[in-house]
Amino acid sequence: MRLLLQRVLLFASIGLLSACQTSVVKAPVEPAASDQSSSGASLEAPERQSEPVVAPELTADIIFNLLAGEVAAQRGALSEAYEFQFQSALLSRDAQSAERATRLALHIEDDERALKAAKLWVELDSEDMTARQLMVVLMLRKDETAPVIEHLKAIVQISEDKDENGFLNVMAAVNRELKQDVAADLMRRLVAEFPGDPRGLYALAIAAMVEKKYPEAEIEAVRLVTEHPGWSRGYLVLSRIYLAEERKDQARVTLADAVSRFPKDPLLISAYARLLIEFKELPLAYEQFLLLEKVEKEAGGASYWLGLVALEMGKSNEARKHFMRLISLGKRQDTAAYYLGRIEEDKSNSDGAIRWYQRVEGGEYSEEAQARLVRLMAVAGDVVGAQDWLQRMRIQNPAEAVRYYLIEAELLREHGTAEQVMSLFDTALGAMPDSNELLYARGLYAASQSRVDILEQDMLKVIASDPKHADALNALGYTLADQTDRHQEALEYVKRALALKPDSAPILDSMGWVLYRLGRHQEAIDYLNKAFSKLPDPEIAAHLGEVLWVTGDRLQAEKIWQDILKKTPDSKHVLDVMQRLKI
Repeated sequence: MRLLLQRVLLFASIGLLSACQTSVVKAPVEPAASDQSSSGASLEAPERQSEPVVAPELTADIIFNLLAGEVAAQRGALSEAYEFQFQSALLSRDAQSAERATRLALHIEDDERALKAAKLWVELDSEDMTARQLMVVLMLRKDETAPVIEHLKAIVQISEDKDENGFLNVMAAVNRELKQDVAADLMRRLVAEFPGDPRGLYALAIAAMVEKKYPEAEIEAVRLVTEHPGWSRGYLVLSRIYLAEERKDQARVTLADAVSRFPKDPLLISAYARLLIEFKELPLAYEQFLLLEKVEKEAGGASYWLGLVALEMGKSNEARKHFMRLISLGKRQDTAAYYLGRIEEDKSNSDGAIRWYQRVEGGEYSEEAQARLVRLMAVAGDVVGAQDWLQRMRIQNPAEAVRYYLIEAELLREHGTAEQVMSLFDTALGAMPDSNELLYARGLYAASQSRVDILEQDMLKVIASDPKHADALNALGYTLADQTDRHQEALEYVKRALALKPDSAPILDSMGWVLYRLGRHQEAIDYLNKAFSKLPDPEIAAHLGEVLWVTGDRLQAEKIWQDILKKTPDSKHVLDVMQRLKI
C-alpha cells in the first residue's frame, strides 16, 4: 500500500516537480480549521512571513514527504503528518518545514516531538525569534534549564538587530512557564550576561511591577537610574512604580528631574504633563504639552491634550485652535469634531455645532454627538429633520440601529407626544422583536405612562431571555409596588434583583419602597437610608422622606427634602411628594 501511495503521489507531482526545478520549497498549508482547536495551540506564535528558501535539490523523497504530510494533515492525522513533515525538513534542510513540524507537534500536545523539531528549526534558522522562544518554553517544560540561557542570550541578540528590547521578549517566554521567583532568577542570570545593557534592569523592574512586588521593582529601577543615568526609560519606570504605590509626590519629582535631563523625550514629557493634570496644575501641564507638540511635530497627541486642558481652563478659543490642528493633521478627527461642536454649542452657535456633530462618525463620543445633534435640530424647530437624520443613520449603520432608535425615542419624549413615542417603539420592535434594549426602554416608558400591562409584558420577555437582568427585575418589581396592589409579587422580583446587585442604590431604593407599601416601615427606612447614603438623588430622597414623614419623623423628612431642593430646586419627585402630603 505504501509503495502504491508513493507511486500515486509521485505521479501526481510530476507537474509540480518539473515546475519546482527552478522554484522554491514552500511549507504546506495549515491543517483544517477543525484540527486547530486543540488546547496545544496555546504555544503557537503567528505564522511568519519568511522569504522563500531556495531548494537545494528536490528529490522524490522530499516531494513524497511533503505531499504525504499534506494528505495526512487534511484528513486530520496530525501525528502521521508530523513524521512526514519532519522527514521532509531533514531531507530538504528547509526551516519552514521544520517550523511546520514543530507546529504540528504542538497541535497534538507532544512536547517531546515539538522540541525535536524546534531544535532542527533553530539549527536551520538560528535568527528566527519564534523558534528560539519555543525552544525556551519547551526546554523549561522538560526542566532543561542548563542550555536555556544560551537561547535567551540569542533572543536578546536577535532582538537587538530588530531594535527591540530582547529582555522583554525573554520575559514573555519564561513568565508563562515558570513561577515568578524562578523566572526572576533566570532573568537575573541573563541580565548578568549583559552588564552594560540598561534594558535588562528595565525588564526586571517591569516584571516585579507586573507582579505588584513594588519594593523589588523599586530596587531594580533605582539601580537602573543609578547605573545608567543617561537612559531615559529608567526614570519613566521608576515614576510608574511610585504611582503604583500611591507616592505621587515622588513620581512628580522623578519626572520633573527626568524632563530637565531629557527635554526632547516625548514619553517623559507626556507622562509628566499628565501627572500635572492630576495635581490640578493645568497651566504648567499646558506648558509641557506645548513643549511636547514641538517635539512630536506632526504626531498630534499633544494637540489633543492641549485642547482638553485649554477647555478645562476656560480658554475655548485656544482649545478650538488645537482641535482644528488635529483636523488638519487627520488625527483623532471624530474626537476633535465632537469637541469643536461642544465649543460652538457653548457659544450658542447651533448651526456651527450641528455641522461639527454631523462629522462625528465613530469613536467614544459618537453617541453623545448624535444625541446633541438631534436635540439642537429639535430645539431649532426641525424635529422632522432630526428624525430624518436618525433614519439615515440607521440605514447607513444597521448594527447601530437600536442606539439610533433610543436617541429618537428620547427626542420624541421631549418634543413629541406619548403616542409618537410608543409608535416609534412599536416600529423598532417590529424590526427587532428580540432586542432586550428596546424592550427594556419601552417598558420603562410605558411605566411612566401608567401602562403597567406593557411594562409587565416587556420586562417579562427580557427576564425570560436573560434571567439575570437585574435592572428588568427591579423595574418590574418597583412598578408593581408603586402602581398596583401586587406588593408581595413585587417583593419577589426586587429580591431577585438585589441578589444580583446587592450594592445597587436604585435596587435598594426599590426594596425600601416595596417594604413601605407592605407596611414594614422600619425595614423600609433601613433600606432607603442605605440607598440614600450611596446615591443622594431626588427620587430616593422623596421616598425616604415620605416614609419618615408617615412614621412621625417629620423634621428629618423636611431636612432631607430641603437639602435636595437647595441643590435642585425644580426636583419633581420631591415637590410632588410634598404637595401630595400637603406640606
